[in-house]
Formats: sequence, structure tokens, C-alpha cells
Amino acid sequence: MPLFHHFFENNACRTPGKSALVIDGVHTRYDALEKRATLIAALLIKYGVKRGDRVALYSRISADLIAAFLGVLKIGAITAATHPTYNRSKLLYQLEHTDARVLLTDRYEDSGALASAANLDTILVFGASQILPADASSLERALETLTPEDLEQPLPIINERLPTSIFYTSGSTFNPKGVVVNHPIMIAAATSVIDYLGNTANDVILSYSTLASDYGVYNIMMPLFFGGTAVIESQPAHCADDVLEVIRREQVTGLHVFPPVFFLLASMGEHWQRQLPSLRYISSSGQPLYPRHIQQIRQALPNVDIFSNYGLTECKRVSYLPPADIARYPGSVGKPLKGLYAVIVNEHDEPITQPEVVGELLVSSDYLMLEYWKMPEETDKAFKYDCFGRDRYYRTGDFFRRDAQGYLYYVCRKDDLFARNLWKVNPQEIEQCLASHPSVAQVVVVPVADESAGFVPKACVVLEADCQDTTEQMLLEHCQASLDWHMVPTQYVFMDALPKTDSGKITANGLI
Repeated sequence: MPLFHHFFENNACRTPGKSALVIDGVHTRYDALEKRATLIAALLIKYGVKRGDRVALYSRISADLIAAFLGVLKIGAITAATHPTYNRSKLLYQLEHTDARVLLTDRYEDSGALASAANLDTILVFGASQILPADASSLERALETLTPEDLEQPLPIINERLPTSIFYTSGSTFNPKGVVVNHPIMIAAATSVIDYLGNTANDVILSYSTLASDYGVYNIMMPLFFGGTAVIESQPAHCADDVLEVIRREQVTGLHVFPPVFFLLASMGEHWQRQLPSLRYISSSGQPLYPRHIQQIRQALPNVDIFSNYGLTECKRVSYLPPADIARYPGSVGKPLKGLYAVIVNEHDEPITQPEVVGELLVSSDYLMLEYWKMPEETDKAFKYDCFGRDRYYRTGDFFRRDAQGYLYYVCRKDDLFARNLWKVNPQEIEQCLASHPSVAQVVVVPVADESAGFVPKACVVLEADCQDTTEQMLLEHCQASLDWHMVPTQYVFMDALPKTDSGKITANGLI
């Protein structure tokens, strides 16, 4: 069976001069990317990285980062990417959790302390021309030390069933889970999505992605998989024109984005309809799309298909709504993909067969994750085994309902977490942070609906009696110093008292 990166290598042989990547307008050819990936693979072997070793990636998007991802796959090691905005504590947790031997990064500050704390063998820095600390090396200079003998070393024989990558969940708690996948899983997931999107080598796919999540990896790697071109913008779009100018400049045919970018496009002017002849579809997942925005985009771009999708890190893509159905079922995420099995169950794990009854969604497919990295108990709890005609089903933790026609509708998370864009927010973690402020006596954090982000956190605060001069700005700065950006509340409401249940417990009832 071919391995995931073999598809890219074959495309590099067939179309070496074609643009594989366009990052912020800078093009990288297939042959150049393949050469860079091969050199990085040889360097990692020289540094003693073996099959199954974990290689951490902590960097803003770049051609070198993508080449490094491919290079790690070439030698049978395991990629473990961390989002470039993560603070040091989360980075350190993931380095320790994966027991990574090597870190490839575009940062070198405090590298000595980081290497010591995480027990790293090597830190390789992208694009560093300046003098680096003793614990870090410039990737460019390290590549120059490769000898002909190094380059002639045969690549290891790779067992396709062994892990290729660890994709961390978006971090609803301080210790996010690492989702483990292998080559067959990545190939099956990519093939399934490519099939319903109808991708070909002529496609040019735009995204605002990193390699720190499965969503970003597939957005970038799928075009390389089917021989197209991946266009990546490293900076977020601030208005519709930011997105549309890139589409026009690069003749983009497909747009893979989270709903906030989709929402931006709803404000586009109708003059864009005549200027975007290349664009054939927009694909969005991560949270429901608003019908009003769908209608606005369809009016502005009547010839562009809109795909609404549902997926999760543990099972890449679960369902999609065909563009022809989006007007009739605008609130739906469609039907399960071909080869994916979906069952809605009640609290007793019994299948719900009646339409419009809410229950937890369980899914099974050839591209379910292998496990949670080094979390056997969490893995065991995540699956229901030998049921409904399949070896295992994954418990999504999401409540769904299904209509009489078989279309799925997302309802909410099973637990108290909520999503801000794609990032999970844990209210209790925010409450603990705010409670550490000396002015805060009591606090409850609740989700507030937001058209752009889905939901944002609002903090309802009771101040200590002698701290009534505390301001919203003070609490904002306190949260910014301790929390990742997506966890920082956007609103702070000061109250005399918080509501309580009959038993005396503080409750969020009435605050949302």
C-alpha cells in the first residue's frame, strides 16, 4: 500500500515545475519542496532520529515547515505540531507528553531552558542567520553539513500501520489530547473529502492554515496529495476584500475556511461576481453557518458551490451538505460521508430511530483515530466496542438530531464546553484564572452567541467589597497574561450577587 507522502512524491515527479505552495504570494515548486523535504529527512537521520521517534513542529507557516512535515513522514518518524500562538506552558506540555527528540521552530528565545525542561536532543531553527544559543542550530547551516554519504543513506522501511502524526485537540483544558493517526487513516480521510469536493490537479486551494491541527494539515496536504496547489495566507483576513484579492491573484478554485472567514464574505460587494471566474466552491466547517450569510454569498456568487461540513479531530470529516441542498436545509450539516457510519444514541447507548430526537452522535469509519497518545483510559472511554455491526464507534460528545430525510443537525456539546471559532473554551478554567485576581470574590463564565466566532466567553463577576474601583480593563489584562487568546472573555459584567440553585450552588442559569 502506498504511504501518504508517496502521493506528493509522485506529483513532484510528474509536474516538477508546478507550484505546490503559495505562501503569502511566494511560490514554491513541487521539485523544490520535494528536494527540501528529502534534505530534511537526511538531516534527521544524521541526527539519530529513528522510526517512531517524535519530531515537534512549533512555527508559523512556511515552506520549510511543510517540507519538514513531509521529511518526518519520509523517515517513519511521527509529527507532533503545536500551534504557533501557544504559550510556553502548553508548548512544554506537548513536548514532554510526546517525548519529542527534536524541535523544529522559527523561535530560538530561551531555547536552552526549553531544551533542558523538555529533554530535547536538538532544536533546529528555520531561517535563522544570526548567532544562535548553543542549544539551537540553524536548519540552513545544519543542511550544509550533509555529505554525499548522508544523502545516499537509504530511507527506513516504514510499516504503514504505525503512527504518522499526533494531532492535538484544540485545548479545551490545559492538557489537550493527542489524536494518533497513521498512513491508511490519512489516505482514507483525504480520499473521502477529495471525492465529494471533486478535486483535481487543476484545483488551487486557499486556506488560512497552520500544521497544528488535523484541519490545517489536510487543507495544506490535500492539494499536494491530488497534485494541485495549496495557497496559504499566514495573516488572518480582516475584511472580504482581503480574501477576494488573494482568490483573484492566484486564480483560486476552492476556499477551505472556518466560518469566521465565511462570515466576512457575506459582506462582499456584488462587483466581485464578475472578477472571480476561477472560484468554484467554498467549504466551511467548525460551527454552523448562518442562513442569512449563506443567502448573501449565494446572491453575490451564484455560480459558486457552498459546502457545509461537520468533522472532528478524531474522525476528520463526518458529514457534508451537498451544495444543491443548502437552500432547503441551511441549518443542516448534511448526511454521513460514503463509508462512514453514524448512530444517534440515547443516554443508555440505545439507537434513536425516530426523527428529531436529540442524542449523542457516535461515528465509525476507516479513518477513525488509532488512539489518544499515552492516554489509554481516555481512549477506552472514547469508544463503544462491538456494536451496531462495527468493531468500534467513537463517542463524539456532540448532541445531534436527524430529520425524516436523514439530514443531520448539530445541537450542542454534551458537556459544558463551547467553541470560539474552532477553539474550545472551558469556562471553569477562565473562572479559576479570574478567581486568582485579588479583587474578584465570585465569578461565573457563560457563552454568548457571536455571529463571527460562534460563541465568546462572558464573565459575570462579583467584586470584593473594598475593590469596587476594579475596572474591566484590569480583569482583561489579568486574563491576557495567563490564558490563550481564545479563552480571554470579551465581556465583563459586574454584579452584586450571582444566582444560586436551591441547594446554594452558584449557577449560570439566567446569565446566558
